[in-house]
Order: sequence, then C-alpha cells, then structure tokens
Amino acid sequence: MRKFLVAVFFVLFAPLFVQAAQNIQINWDGQDHSREIVGNNPDNPLAIVGAGSLNAGEINGASLTVNGANISISNSATANEIYHSVTPDKFEIPTSSENTRKGAYVAGGAAYNNNVTNNSVSITGNNLTGRDVMGGVALIRQAGDRFGAASANNNSVSISGGAVNSYTFTPTGATSTVLGGNVYGGYTKFSKGSANNNTVSITNGATVQGDVIGGFTDERLTEEDVKTDNVIDTKANGNYVLVKDSTVDGMVAGARGAATAENNTVVIDHSTVDSVVGADKGRGVADSAASVVNVDNNTVIVRNNSTVTNMAAAVTNFSVNAKGNTLTLDNSTVNMASIYAVKMGLATDVDKNPVSATVGSNTLNLNNMSDTFTELGGSVNLAGTANGNIVNVTNSALTLNNSGKFFGDTLDLTNLSTNKLLPATMPKDQGAIFGGASMTYTRKVNSTPSEEAPEEEKVSIGGTNSDNNTVSLAGGDSVKDVKANVFGGFSAYINEVNYQTKDDSGVITTVKKEGLVTKTTSSDPAAEAQEPEEADQIDDVYSASNNTVILDNVKFNGKVYGGYVYGAELKDQNMLTKNNTVILRNKVELDPTAVIYGGNNGLYDFSTNQLVFDRTIGTFTNKDQFKNFNDWWTINADFNTDLHFDFGVFANMTLDKSTMKEDSKTVVTTVTSTDLTGVREGDIVYDLVDSGVVLTQKKVGVYSYDLTATRGSATGNEILWTLTSTKDKANAEVYGQLPLVGLALISEGPEMLTQTLNDLWKSDTEQNTFINGGYHHTRYETGSGFDLDSGLTQAGAWKKFTNDWALGIFAKYAGGSYKTFPIKVTGDANVFGGGLMTSLRYSETGRLEATVEAGYVDAKFESSELLSTFKTKGMYYGASAGFVENPLEDLSLYANFNWKRKASDDITDDLDQKIKFDTLQSMALRFGGDYAFNFVDWKGVIPSIGASAIYEMDGKSTVTVEDVKSSEASMKGMSGRGQISLAYHNQDTFLPLHSVLTVYGQVGKREGFGGEVNISFEF
Repeated sequence: MRKFLVAVFFVLFAPLFVQAAQNIQINWDGQDHSREIVGNNPDNPLAIVGAGSLNAGEINGASLTVNGANISISNSATANEIYHSVTPDKFEIPTSSENTRKGAYVAGGAAYNNNVTNNSVSITGNNLTGRDVMGGVALIRQAGDRFGAASANNNSVSISGGAVNSYTFTPTGATSTVLGGNVYGGYTKFSKGSANNNTVSITNGATVQGDVIGGFTDERLTEEDVKTDNVIDTKANGNYVLVKDSTVDGMVAGARGAATAENNTVVIDHSTVDSVVGADKGRGVADSAASVVNVDNNTVIVRNNSTVTNMAAAVTNFSVNAKGNTLTLDNSTVNMASIYAVKMGLATDVDKNPVSATVGSNTLNLNNMSDTFTELGGSVNLAGTANGNIVNVTNSALTLNNSGKFFGDTLDLTNLSTNKLLPATMPKDQGAIFGGASMTYTRKVNSTPSEEAPEEEKVSIGGTNSDNNTVSLAGGDSVKDVKANVFGGFSAYINEVNYQTKDDSGVITTVKKEGLVTKTTSSDPAAEAQEPEEADQIDDVYSASNNTVILDNVKFNGKVYGGYVYGAELKDQNMLTKNNTVILRNKVELDPTAVIYGGNNGLYDFSTNQLVFDRTIGTFTNKDQFKNFNDWWTINADFNTDLHFDFGVFANMTLDKSTMKEDSKTVVTTVTSTDLTGVREGDIVYDLVDSGVVLTQKKVGVYSYDLTATRGSATGNEILWTLTSTKDKANAEVYGQLPLVGLALISEGPEMLTQTLNDLWKSDTEQNTFINGGYHHTRYETGSGFDLDSGLTQAGAWKKFTNDWALGIFAKYAGGSYKTFPIKVTGDANVFGGGLMTSLRYSETGRLEATVEAGYVDAKFESSELLSTFKTKGMYYGASAGFVENPLEDLSLYANFNWKRKASDDITDDLDQKIKFDTLQSMALRFGGDYAFNFVDWKGVIPSIGASAIYEMDGKSTVTVEDVKSSEASMKGMSGRGQISLAYHNQDTFLPLHSVLTVYGQVGKREGFGGEVNISFEF
C-alpha cells in the first residue's frame, strides 16, 4: 500500500470564485492587466483580480493596486453566497459557470488550470475585511484537475499600513466559518504545482488577522489519491516574507503544504506575530518507511525588539527531512519555553508504521536575549538521528528553568530516572540546551487501570546518533550569566513499561520495568508471586560523539556534557561519548557546583575527549569540576591569558596568532604538592613539579616562543609559567625558500632543450615537432633547504631555414610539491611559460645555441608549524646562450649560461603578516660532455653517458616579514650531474621519430635523481 507521510496542515480557505461585479471591470479574459481599484465596492461576491483566466492561458505580469477603496465583505448574505458558490467537499469546485468568478479574495493574477507568474498586489492604507490577499492563485475548475501542475511562482504582495481582517459568519446549513484575513504570495491547489520565489511584504503598521504565507501548495487530494505512484510533487521554494513594524495575529511562514520546501526566508522586524516558521506542514508519498518530504535551508530571523506570542522555529513538523535550516532570534521576545531551530516529531503512515526522517545541520542563533526558557536546541528529532547542528548564544544572559520534562513533555526525567531508564545522576535541576537530541523510545503505559494491557507505542525511532553538534555560549561584550545544563549531543535508548490492568473482580495487576528488570505484582494478597523478568542487553551502538561545547565570556552555573548517551539495555562499551571537545574561552567563571564532562561515559573512550582553555582568564579551584577528559588538557594562549589552577595540571600549550608581538608574561599559574624546600623564588622548577605545561607551538609566523616554569613566592607552592616571544630571523628565512621553489621550477629543463637541438641537427628533415617530459626529485641545500618533487613538460616545433641555422618555439609547464626543512612548510607550485630557441652551426663540429623565454609562476605556502598560509604569484623571464662542440664523432662538449629573473611580490598571509619578496634572479653556468657508444647498436638503441657541472652564481632570495629581513636562502653553489641515456631512431614511414630516455643523479647544492624523455617527430 502506498504510504503518505505527514498530513498537510489544511487551512479552511473560504470558498472562492467568480463573476464580475456590477461596477468592477471583469478582467477574466486571459489577458494581462494592470488594474487599480479606485471606487468603493463593498460586499461584492466577486473575486477582485488584476487579471484572470478561465482556461484561457496563464496570467503573467498582471497587477492589482488598492489604495483606500472599500472592497470588504462584511455581511452574512454576501458571505453566504460565496460559501455556497462552491461544492461543500474538500475540492471546493465552482457549482456553476456563473460562480467561477466569485470568491473572497483579491489577487494580482488568478487562473483556472494555468500558471500565474510575476503578478503583484499592492495595498496601501486599506482596511480589508473578509478577503484573502494573493499575489497569484492557481485554481482547479473540476475535481479531476487536481492532479495537474499549474503553479504560482514569482508573485508578490505588498501591504503598507491598514489591516487585513477575517469575517466570521454561519452559512446556511453549516457551522461557523471564517472568511478571508490571510495573505499568500503564491497559492496553488494542484498536486504537482509549485509556489516558488514569491514575495510578501507587510510594513508600516499593517495588521493581518490571519496567516501570512510566502508560498502555499494547498493540493486537494483524497487519502485514496495519495496511494497512487508519483501523485504528489509540490514545491514551495525560495519564497521571502517580511513583516516590519506590523502585527500578524496568525502564523507567518515562508512555505506551507509542499513536499519540497527549500530556501525560504522569513524576517520579523520590530513586529508582533503569533507564530513564525520557515516551512510549515507538508506531505508527500513514499513506498518505504522513509520520509520524502524535504524542508531544507529555510531561514527565520526575528529581530529588532519583535515579539512572538506563541511559537518560533525554522521547521516544526512530523517525520520530514530537515537540513540546513536556521532560526535567529535577535533582541526580541518569544513567549515559548522550548525553542529549537528544528523540532521534529514522529508520524506514522496509513498502516500506523513509523516514518523515519533525516534531520541535521540546523542552526539556532540567539543574540541579545535575556529570556527564561526550559530548553533550547539546534534539533530534536524523534524520527531519526540529529547530527551536525549548531546552537550559538551571543551577548545573552540566559536562565533555563527546570520543567522536569524535555522534547515537548516526551522525556519525563523524574519518572524515567526513578524507573532506572535514565541515570539518577542525569541533571534535572535546571533546563537544558541541546546541540542535537535523538532517541529510540518505546513505551507501554497507562495512567489508570484498563481491562487489557495497553499497546506498545513508538514515541521515537532511530535515535542512534547525535554527533558533530556545536553549542557556543558567548557573553559577547561582557561576562553574562548562564544557568543551564548543556548537552552537545544527546542519544538514548528507552523501553518503558509501567501499566496496570484490572479484572472483573477488581484485582489490579501492576507491570513495571526498572532498568532491565520487569516486575509483575498483584493487589490480591493470595495471588502467586511472579518471578521478575530480566531483559538482555542489546548490541546496538549509540553515540553522542565529536560534539563541541564552548563557554565564552560567561559565568556558568550548571553541568556540561560534550556527549550524553544512556540506555538500560545498552552495553557500556556501546554508549559512545568520545572525541568531544569542551572549550573555555576568554573570561570564564564556574559556579562551585558546576561540573564539565567530556561525556557521561567514564568507562570507555573518555580519554579521547579534549578540554581546551582558549585565551582564558579565570581561576579554577577544584580539579573535580572537570571529568572524563584526556589527562593532558590543551591551553591555547596569548599574552592576555591569565589562568590560575589551584592544583597541578598537565597541558599542551598552543599559541593564538594574537601572540605575535615581542613580550614576556606569566600566562598560567599552577599549584604543586611537591616540596619546594631550598628552591628560591624565580628558580626554574620544571623538572621538580608534579605537573607540566608543554609548549607544543613554538613558532607563529616570524615569532619564536619559550615557556619557563619558575617558583612564585619563596614560601608558597605556586608555579609561574611564563611565555616569552621574540622575532626570529630563522623563521623569516624559511619564507625566503618559497621564491626559490619557483626559481627551481623555472630553471628545470635546459638539458632537454639541448637534447632537442641535438636531435635537430641529426635529423634529415627540414622541420620537426617535439615533446619532452621529465620527473625530478631534488633536494636543494639553500640555507635551510627544501625537497621538490616535480614534473616538466615541453612541447614545440623547429624549422631549418638554412643548412646552418634553425629556429624553434616551445611551451612548457612545470608543477611540483615541496617540503622545507628543518622548519616544515609544504605547498605546490606551478610554472607556465614559453619562448624561442635558435641554433647556428659555425663549423662542421660546432654550433651556437640560445633561448629566450617568459612565463608565470604561482606557489602556495602552508605551515602548521608557523600557522601561516598564503599564495604568491608573479611573472618571470630569462635567456640562455652557449655552444656545443663535437671534437670526435662520439663526443660532445658543451657550455652555456642561463639567466632567469622572477618579479617581486607583496602579500599578506592569514596571520596578517606583511611579507615582501624582492626580485630574484639566477645566473647559472652549465658545462659538461656526453659520450655516445655509436659502435653499440641494440636494434636501433644506442647508449650514451654524460657528466656536467652547474654553478649558480646568484640565486639569493631576500624576504622581509614584519620588518625582519633575511637573505639567507640562496641557491648559490656548485652541483654535479651524471646521466645515462638510450637513444632510439625509428625510421618507420608511418611514425618516424627520434626518442631519447635519460636517467640521472645529482650531487652538491642540488641532490637527487630523475628521468627525462625526448621525442622528436620527423614528418
């Protein structure tokens, strides 16, 4: 059987539609019109539209303007006429052709069985009663039309001042009914229709008595309809609603009713609304127990002293997929105790089977708030997991009061802990903040005795994970009080049994589960006692891991858990609360009763949880306030850090980039239990004390740091940990390696071009093309130094213009990755270039060679050791000249001079350091010889050997980092190269080519090895 997911929140949209009023232009001709209502026409049963279409095509670009005219419906006779103009069933079909134009609405564009696009309504200073306002509305003419795809997209409504009110009356033969009072940007009744990219603006003191919806897909399907394949494909995406300086007595939503509602935005600015949601209820169809309704990336912003009298959420629904949604509350009031960006309940299909949903990566932002709540959260999901959510609280003083229940009264902490289904230690003295919360929860309970045992109810399913969530509580411009219990992630497995049955004789049997044990007792003293039943533990794994909780500039009273997992049926090793991080940042004060936990599982994996003090200013008197963390904590320090521990600690110290100045200051004070008799004040005591702070980040940019431990007073046991920084020229020198990496790549390949020119003069053809490639692994001893793994490709062509003179062109690409030493920097570099080459034979045995080239070089610098990252780029150019002499047929001697110049560059790295690279040049002399074993011919393969020397006469890299100048990085010096080559000349007429394979090794200033291939095509 087909399964429908969540029932759409059907709004009674009072009967619509049609026939022209006596004094109002009809405009139902299918043409686009711009219409202004200038005269009063109250209690007219006709819909008032800018343009309408009765199966006459779509309406695109029509407009309706109402400025003060009375077009309200406020008497029961007119309302009754409109009500009975459509069928009384859910289809609301006009009962006659006369009634197609009747309706309690005004619209920019209206169309039966067609699209309405780019239409608009503008109402200024008008008190409108008994009508809805729609930018565009797509209507069904017959019941069978409901399966169509007519849409209402890109329409707009602007209401400035005035009021939109409903009219309540009792139709003949029916109960009390409400007519009008709502505002819709786009509205469609079709099961495959869309209401996308509509805009609604309510401003300047306007009042709306009903709802304000950006895009409404109000499909009119029956429950039998939804069992049909692919019957629903409604969309309400990209709608925008603004309520500014106004009042809405109903709900404000970006979207309602759609199977897909994404990227909708609602802004409430200095206004009062009853409730606000990014995407309201929707439904879809599926053949599985997984939701197909998607409400993603919706945004709600409530700001500027606004008031929400009921509910605020990005999404609140049942069993729909919800990801990437955001709720922001800024300097406003929300009269709701429980606030989540996404609050997802559990729905069932038509067969009463639960439907799962994916919920995650949702964000709740609270800024400048001072309300009292019971719970806050990124997401709570009763239909699956809750991963990757964020709660940001900034500049807010919050108190979360204890309600004893969470998640809409789903979780009764008192009852569940009493029955050992949650730990008695789970904090319930205050309200709570959850990054993400999920659970698997079944219960079999009743409140009064029944004849039969109650059916088991699935309260929540699939809540195995609440991972990768973040809760940040930041005081902002001053220290703020926060009273709450905080859970980065919460996951639970609960099987509750607590009910009573009563037989005909009045005997009450009580069945109650405590932990794993279920006990059955009877009110009949004569009844035989039953043995308790103990459930087996399961092998399922539940996790609240990889969560982060941040306390930043707060005075905190409560408990913090990076992750919390519990289930009586779960094994200890399967309740994962690992890799959680709790960060105490800036000024932090802990109430004496406060406790910070990495996770609640103190038996397994707790050592993976990290406690971080980030530039913290505070005094901590009790080590027992920090539990279930790795024994080694982390201190991220700067020169404002002022940490006092009244106990010994073990901590790794890293450095924030704000330490980048020359200074010396005590940043951490600890108290040791070691006997310091004989140790004077100021003496270094690192090796004597029972705790240790280790500086693991000893460099930041151009600065180097040292941490010393000295005794404080001569009579006390205080240890002072003093951080000292200095500008370090050695750090600047490693920056100077980066231009040399580029220069090294620029300088690669002259040997391959020489080989190409050798092939040129050995060839009998007048013109050839060539391609060369090489791999090089080279260590450059350049002050400190770097290793470069690179690849080089050259391609080009040459032509002999005379028997003694040839000219060619070439292009090249060189790319590689490098790593410096001893200070580690890694990165990639690329060179793109090209040029000309020429050769002139001056005798039977000798020739001259020359090249010119230019190009572009870029390189990336990444150093975790220096915390520095940046990119540099620039142009280069150069030239070379030399000769080759062949005194013997098998012997070649050569020498050439290579000159390259790379432009200067000024950059700022991610530490905001100003870095200047001076112009860099290379002047390298290369000379050597090759001997070919021409008397050896292995089926056309001729071997040769060669040796050469390279002397770099310049190659100095000058860099200035934050006024520290270094010229220590240099490629100046001698290197030697030895090589073995195999040449092969294929004279096949199909693919005549000459190829040379060379392998080589280098020593000296450049050390390494590589391989090169030259291929010349002799067509």
